[in-house]
Formats: sequence, structure tokens, C-alpha cells
Amino acid sequence: MSYDALFSPIKLRGLELKNRVVLPGMNTKMAKNKHDVAEDLTGYHGAIAAGGCGLNIVEIATICPECHAYLYLGLYNEHHRDELKKIVDAIHENGGKAAVQIWHGGFVPQEFFDKTNKLETPDNLTIERIHEIIRQYGQAAKFAVEAGFDALEFHGAHTYLPHEFMNPSLNQRTDEYGNQSLENRCRFSLEVIREMRANMPDDMPLIMRIDAIDEMLPKVTTVEETIQFINWAEEAGVDAMDLSRGNARSLATVYEVPPYNLEPGFNMDNIAAIKKGIHIPVIGVGRVNMPGLADELIREGKIDMIAVGRGQLADPQWCNKAKEGREEDIRRCIGCTEGCYDKVIDPNAKHITCTRNPMLCLEYKGLPKAETPKNVMVIGGGIGGLVTAEFLKARGHNPTIYEAAENPGGRFVLAGKAPKKQEFAAAVEWEIEQCRKKGIEIKTGTKVTPELIEEVKPDHVIIATGSEYVKPDIPGIDGADVVSAEDILTDKAEAKGEVLILGGGLIGCETAQYLINKGVKDVRIMDKKRVGNKMGMLRTMFLDIEYPGKTIQKSNRSNITSISDHEITYKFTDKFKKTSEKTRHFDTLVISVGTTSRKTEDLKAKCEELGIAYDVIGDAKKVGMGIDATADAYAVGMNV
Repeated sequence: MSYDALFSPIKLRGLELKNRVVLPGMNTKMAKNKHDVAEDLTGYHGAIAAGGCGLNIVEIATICPECHAYLYLGLYNEHHRDELKKIVDAIHENGGKAAVQIWHGGFVPQEFFDKTNKLETPDNLTIERIHEIIRQYGQAAKFAVEAGFDALEFHGAHTYLPHEFMNPSLNQRTDEYGNQSLENRCRFSLEVIREMRANMPDDMPLIMRIDAIDEMLPKVTTVEETIQFINWAEEAGVDAMDLSRGNARSLATVYEVPPYNLEPGFNMDNIAAIKKGIHIPVIGVGRVNMPGLADELIREGKIDMIAVGRGQLADPQWCNKAKEGREEDIRRCIGCTEGCYDKVIDPNAKHITCTRNPMLCLEYKGLPKAETPKNVMVIGGGIGGLVTAEFLKARGHNPTIYEAAENPGGRFVLAGKAPKKQEFAAAVEWEIEQCRKKGIEIKTGTKVTPELIEEVKPDHVIIATGSEYVKPDIPGIDGADVVSAEDILTDKAEAKGEVLILGGGLIGCETAQYLINKGVKDVRIMDKKRVGNKMGMLRTMFLDIEYPGKTIQKSNRSNITSISDHEITYKFTDKFKKTSEKTRHFDTLVISVGTTSRKTEDLKAKCEELGIAYDVIGDAKKVGMGIDATADAYAVGMNV
């Protein structure tokens, strides 16, 4: 299929872009020691530029030491300039154009990431410091120009400092930068724009990122006020608007890195409403991960360009595949947010990653061909086994997948049963099809035994047998109307009446959503810790957004000790750590306390007996998330 609108050129001031696809600035955590750029970050941008992207926007670069947290790039001295030039060169060498987000984070760096920062918000800045910050934006623009960037982006969204000045509830000043009028609230941003423009060549475009809709705060900037600000910004020197959504002061955080709960294109009506009142091009943002929708939005005039962020994290060749008519070969982002968001807020994570693309941030390593091709037995056709086989095949090995069930797919198929998670099932079906396209044999209905390993005599074995349902050791667990979450999601069992779900992890919460969507009225999740404790922050927040109040009832710190005839006994620990024993009636009790690794000792023992090298990956090694299985798949696929 042809996507003529998406792949038509566009000119911003003196810069012509070959297509309308933009890689938005996204935190990668690949800044080294706050001040250096290594081959992983240049490799990441080089790969996406080589994949055909029209404009790479390099992630936020801080304008001063005060807001420079450990995970951000800097742009306030000559060393930063020279380091960022490495990224510019990598993008240019691969046929792309480069921009950089110039940024002051307000309260965000200190509150979320690095307590050593100096907190700077509209309420604690002196006039002198405001003027200094404006000059620092100009100095950062100058360094960016010297680094060779083709365009600059002024980041004013997501409750960073410019947004804090703009929002009437975050700005409590009473002077010329205060919230008495829209002009005052816009003054800081407009002065920054003029200062940046004064430090840029006349033909270099300046982009600004703001929120298309201000929301979930005590007071908000209206759409009409946003339109007025954009028109003022155009007069001050802005050439295009990058219209995002979300803030870090409310549940609207979910819109910054939207999970699968939000439909592709969820932000486009907000953007289209603004576009009607302004005169400069807009970049649309809102979980658009496939070219057909992107092309349609541009053809309809709702947007002029499209930010494809996590779509290009999942598949750096997104643009090339779309342009070549190979849309079916695009590896789609599934909106799990496990690698692109959860890893950002995890202090132990070195960089972001991706469930679908475990090579993300590791592109510089390439896929070297194996010195000695091997016949590899991959035991298990779930997401981990499938992806392992693909990496092995790419490196020249000969993998064969053995799957005990009649159909491959594993637990990703079950995940696809949950509301709004159909993309998970589609993802594993895509992997199955890719394996077949690449000539990888998948033997279904074939349970691997030690005897089969001895018969096949592979050179290497990958054990990816996954996990299985856990029946907890609770008295009465085999009583009437006690069923598993897996049986509910596969419609092998029915829940009726007052439903209690034991276990508030990912599967328990999704089972509750599944039941509510089927019309069950009374659903309560009980967990000995906290309901939603293993879902990731954004998806947990969506429980409150999509199922507010008592739609799904929650009992935290509730440990079930016994089950009798349609009644449970449990120990409840209050916030003062006082424990009491309680009982509760149920009509259906759904057990969702997790899964355990399948037993593989006999397979490992046979490999050791025969001297066959083996690896255990994914849930078979340790029960985790899909991102853990594909990370193992990449590591093993590279090492065999």
C-alpha cells in the first residue's frame, strides 16, 4: 500500500525533510555520567535514521546544572556541544536530519530522579534568575547550532518549567510572570523563544512542544488560550508545534507514555481542534504506531507530521518497511510500557528497552554471524522461544522450535484475552509468522522428553517451557465455585454473583477488568500487599481512570488464610500495622496468585549427560514479564 501523504516532503523554514515522520525526544537513560555520549546512543539514533525517519529529535538536553539529573544530556558548555555532535554525525551519516530538545524541567528532575538538583519552579525563582534562565536557553541554542543540529525544539510540555509558568494552578506569582493574565503566564516562554531565535540562523527551524490539552489540574489553560499562545509563539519565531499531552502532577501522567489502554490516535481530536486556529504546521503525538493511520491523519488535514516514538523503538525500520509496502513486516509496539517507561523510573535499569525489540539501545553491537552454525533445539513456542529462534536464524544457526501445545504462542495468547490487550496476541502471531517466513520449523503437539533430546542430538538446547498455574496451599482451595483466573480468561469457567479475586498482580487485575466488561457487577480484588503491585505505574493508574470508585473494589494488605463454604477468612493489616481476622462471603472465588516455572530438571540432566550445551530462558528460568523473556532471547541468541 502506498502512503503518499506520509512520505511526501515538507519544508520548515529553510529545512526540507524527506518525509513527515518524526522520532520524538524520548528519555533513553544512555547519557554517560550526565556529560558524555557513547556508541550506544549514537548507534540508537543512527539505526532509526537508517530506517528512514525524516527527523530525529534527540532527547531533552538541560540548559544549566541546576536541573541536570543523572539520566539527562547536557547542553550548557563546549564539552556537551562536542559530545552531542557525535549524535548529529551518526544521524547525518545515515541519511537523517537532527534536532534536539532544549529543556528546563522545573520541579520534575529533583522530585522524580535526582535529589541533588536545585529545585526551580515559578514560585521560587527571582526575577534575576528568570532572566538568567532565559539567557541560558539562548546559550544552549547557540551550542546546539555549533553542534550541527538542523533544527531545535523548545520543550514546554509535561509540567516542565515553561508549562509550570503557563498553567494557572502551578504559577502563583503576582508579578509580570504571574497568573493574573494569559499574557503574564506566556511571558516566560515567549521571551525564551525570542532569545533562542536570536541565537539561531535565520533559515533554521524552531519547533516547540506543548500539551494539546491541559487537564486534571485544579486550573488549566483552555484550548482557546493555547491557540492564542501558539499564534504569539509564531510571531516570536516558532515554525512548528509538537502537540503532546500529559503532566506529572496528576493521573494525566498516563498520556505522556500511553499504555495499551489508550487507542492509537487518542490525542488527534485535541490536536485537530488546535490546528483549526493556528497557521504553522503541527506534529501529532498519540500512540500512532502504524503507517495507515498516520497517512490518513495527514491526508485529512488533522496533522502535518507524525511523531512515531515507540513505534520506531519497537522497529527502527518502521519507515523503510512502510515506504516499501511491507507494512505486515513492521514489528508493532504493543503499548506495554515495560521497557520505555518502567525502566526510566527504575534506578537499577541502565537504559530503556522494549519487549518487542530487545536490541533497543544495543544496536551498536550488530548481529554478527556465528563462526560455527549449530542445530539448536528450542523447547517452547512462546514469545521467548520464538524470538530466540529468530535471533539464532539471523546469525546463521538452524533452530527448530518444539511446542507441546497444538498451537504456539504461550502466555501471550492468554494475555490477549484481557481487555484492550489484543495487540499482545497479535504480536505473538506476528512472531510465529516471521519464524515461518524465515524458514524456522515449528513442531507443534510435540512434548520434548529426555529421550527426544537424545534422539535428535542437537548441538545446543534452549529451554523456554514457560510457567504454569499455581494452586496456593490454602485450606478449602478445592471447594465449590473456586476457579483459576486462567479458566476465567479462556471461558472454561464462569464467574457469577459476588466475585472475589485472590491476587492483585497483573493477571488478577486484568481478570477483574475482563469480568466487569462482561457485565459482572460485584468484583473485589484482594492482595496481601497492594492491588496492582506488579502492573507497572502507568497501567496501575489506569485502574483508577477506567474503573473509578467502587467499579472494581480493592482490599490491600488482606491475606486469605482459609476457605469454607462460599466464605473466606483473612487477616487484614491496617495502616497502623495492626492485624485483625475477618471473614467475607463470595459466590465465585478466582485464584490469581501467579505462576511457577515448569519443572525442567530432567531436560537439563539429559543435556549434561550428553554433553549438550543448554540455556534456560524466560519464565522457565524465573517467572517474570514478557520483557524478561525477550531480553533472555536476545542474550542467548547472541551468545550461542
